[in-house]
Amino acid sequence: MRIGIAGAGFMAETHLAGYAEMDVEVVGVAAPSDPRRFVEGHGLDANPYTDVASMCATEEIDALDVCTPTHTHVDAVRCAGDANAAVFVEKPIANTLDGAREIADVVERADLAFMAGHVLRFFPEYATAAELDIGTPGVARARRLSPFPEWGSEDWFADRKKSGGIFVDLAIHDLDYLRWCWGEVERVFARRHREPRAEHGFVTLRFEEGAVGYVEASWAQPESRAFTSELELAGDAGLVEFSTDGDSPYRQWTEAGELVESPHAKGGYRRELEHFVSCVESGTDPAVGVQDATEALRLALAAERSADRNRPVTVSEVVA
Repeated sequence: MRIGIAGAGFMAETHLAGYAEMDVEVVGVAAPSDPRRFVEGHGLDANPYTDVASMCATEEIDALDVCTPTHTHVDAVRCAGDANAAVFVEKPIANTLDGAREIADVVERADLAFMAGHVLRFFPEYATAAELDIGTPGVARARRLSPFPEWGSEDWFADRKKSGGIFVDLAIHDLDYLRWCWGEVERVFARRHREPRAEHGFVTLRFEEGAVGYVEASWAQPESRAFTSELELAGDAGLVEFSTDGDSPYRQWTEAGELVESPHAKGGYRRELEHFVSCVESGTDPAVGVQDATEALRLALAAERSADRNRPVTVSEVVA
């Protein structure tokens, strides 16, 4: 498979590491600032381009991997549509619902294979937690804490119109995961503290089936603190816990006792890219399509609206 990568930053490097262990060929890299340095620095036999449209028009690619800032996703997907190439887009699908709808239109018109990079579904510890039997879901808790992302090109994370802020860019990981595990969310209530280069927020979720969720996300941690994520899923027949601060990826408590496991397997990024490539080659639909990615974005925007308006927000009312 011939792949073009849009972007030359942190996520492009992460994806490139995954592709290096797969039977794919990266034939082009597009980035507005010095793509040649990225190509040569990673020893790629690929052509550098300063814009995605030129790469898609010149290279015969089977798929476009979009690792560019969120506000550029729509334009990149248009280029994939023009090239009739399958497309993988890093989460979130877009920074607005209008953008997500436009991507949906392009994908439908061009009949493209499409996948959004909601990677938690592919991390072994999260995938295992979703499969364990804890009975009727009751309470979920997820945390994702990090320093402010200084690695964004032209500091785009600090521009909330581009990044969407803490809920749209960071909390969306756990919002998507919990919706995948426990179904649709009826309403959210969110709080947020925001400074120019720091942001911390939390979202309380009421699922349609009655369970409750809590998602906390932070870009306000000191540089000395490593990235931390936590997960807790509690039901009437068991409890699952996971924390990157712990010695083991997850713990499970049931009537039969405590189970502690530390699975060593491929990382989530490689697993999701392998899934995408396999789907493109076999003509099957990827696990995280336009609809799931759009609903995850809707949840994040509902949280943003709740924090802005200081009231609970019904998810169904977020249509624009």
